[in-house]
Amino acid sequence: MPTQAAPGVIITDQDAAISKGISMIMPFTLHRFCLWHILNKFSEKMDVVSFNDQYHSLVNIIKQSESPAEFEQHWTEVMETTELGNNEWLSNMYEIRSRWVPAYVKHVFAAGMTSSQRSESGHSFLKKYVDKKNSLTDFITRFNRALAHQRHAELVANHIDINEKPRVSSASMMENQMLQIYTKKIFLLFQKEIEQSHFYTCSKRTSSDDVKVYTVQRFEPGNSFDRQRQVTYCTSSDCISCSCRMFDFDGYPCRHMICYMKIKQVMILPDKYIIRRWTKHAKQAPVFDQMTGLSVDNSSGQSLMSRHGMLAHAASELVDDASLTDARSTFLLGEFQSLRIRVKDIDSGDDIGMSRNKTREETRVIRDPNPVRAKGCGKRLKSGKEKALSQSSRQCRACGNSGHDKRTCPTLQNRLDNTLPLQYPHNAPDPHYPHDAPNPQYSYDMSDDRFTSIDNSNYNAAAEFFSNQYPFP
Repeated sequence: MPTQAAPGVIITDQDAAISKGISMIMPFTLHRFCLWHILNKFSEKMDVVSFNDQYHSLVNIIKQSESPAEFEQHWTEVMETTELGNNEWLSNMYEIRSRWVPAYVKHVFAAGMTSSQRSESGHSFLKKYVDKKNSLTDFITRFNRALAHQRHAELVANHIDINEKPRVSSASMMENQMLQIYTKKIFLLFQKEIEQSHFYTCSKRTSSDDVKVYTVQRFEPGNSFDRQRQVTYCTSSDCISCSCRMFDFDGYPCRHMICYMKIKQVMILPDKYIIRRWTKHAKQAPVFDQMTGLSVDNSSGQSLMSRHGMLAHAASELVDDASLTDARSTFLLGEFQSLRIRVKDIDSGDDIGMSRNKTREETRVIRDPNPVRAKGCGKRLKSGKEKALSQSSRQCRACGNSGHDKRTCPTLQNRLDNTLPLQYPHNAPDPHYPHDAPNPQYSYDMSDDRFTSIDNSNYNAAAEFFSNQYPFP
């Protein structure tokens, strides 16, 4: 019977709300921070000189340390020999090192994941099919299309695992054993560990009644020994563990454990070191009802993936036998056509029976939900220059006061509201205007937007003067 167990590990970014919720709802779940997001912040939180000089050494310390003591020792040496000890952000990250440094979390199985790239890749996959502008009905159609493509890719991968066999690199019985059990992707990773195990030597270090410790290290001709790993064998539980924690973290044995097994003449990998998650038959499990908790018979007791693989394997063997002669091929083609019609009749009969039971009262209208504000939306973030411009007080060029500009100046508006007397030409002497010409008086009316003459007699005299001096042709 299945249990509503919480996951063993959850990887998120450094979100305070998510951290609080996980600690309250799932207190026994290991909550880790995304290592990729943290390493990307090093360039922002460190000065340029320190980043160029110490970034790669810090990354090596974080990723290559296999124990908390080793990480703390190397981290402290770098902080003391450089000026990074005064960096407040690095000090804060060191305080929460048990949440993101691999050496502190490798004891929990996480399928080799150190970042939240799985969820990010899921977001990227869905963005290829759906958009925020889609209606609800359009979203359902697009989502079903994406799900169908994803299931098709999974069927293709399952077909490859069943029908395609990678090449073995040696005559090892363990390699041939896992070729039949592991999926293709995991087998290639395990095969690499077997190949590398040939370059390692194993020697006993300490021994007691219950625990035996062995030293495993790499040796190449002409080079010195590589880093030492400790393989521990517990006689009471009959279990092997390695200091690199690869089996605990990734889920398949490391090269150091395989090297120890070869020394002890272990030719077949024990079942305790085979995680069902990485096997070809990982999905062949009983289906349980969520309400009753009882096993449900799903016609064959197998999932869609296993049924497809079983039928594909049977059909492949049948085609191989029938393709030997023309008579067998002709007979099998005819049987395939008749079987196809019979299989379609089975599904169509069920669909017709279900369609007759439908009534118009069962039809429901589904409308789009009310739009809601997504997390993170709001006002646009302003740059430092925009904030400085918005905080600075602007002054009007007309009156010199702040709070408005020349277009909305109240003083200038009051002046223009009244009629302003104008004199043309100006009092200053104008060399282009004849000195003996009459000088008319004008005024500007804001309501009519035009100039009007104050002295009509003087205006008529000026007009007559200019018409005599400059007659039209």
